[in-house]
Amino acid sequence: MTTFISFTGNLAKAPELRTDKNGRPYTFARVIRTDRVNKGGEFEDGGTEGYDVAVWGADAEALCDIAERCGNVRVHVAGEELLDTYTNDEGNTRTVRKVLDAEVTVSLRGQTVTVERRN
Repeated sequence: MTTFISFTGNLAKAPELRTDKNGRPYTFARVIRTDRVNKGGEFEDGGTEGYDVAVWGADAEALCDIAERCGNVRVHVAGEELLDTYTNDEGNTRTVRKVLDAEVTVSLRGQTVTVERRN
């Protein structure tokens, strides 16, 4: 089952640009987010979650370029979330959070951004 998700987080590392069998560029970016929880008027860090974010086409190329030049970039992600469950080699059940065909934008919070229009 998939649901729509929208969140802001940081790239865990620079994603690698790949191409599919038709030559279309794509990447899987690892984005980490930490929730802020209100504890009686005081905000504290909540749980941290990682997402494998699939980005295609010119957006994938731009994201890889930005990450290579700027490092740990803060991004906003929106797309269809898919929870994928598997059993690892030790027999433990794990859940991987994925965002499919995501729209990824660079956050303005704590960083400056230069925008160039693509043709």
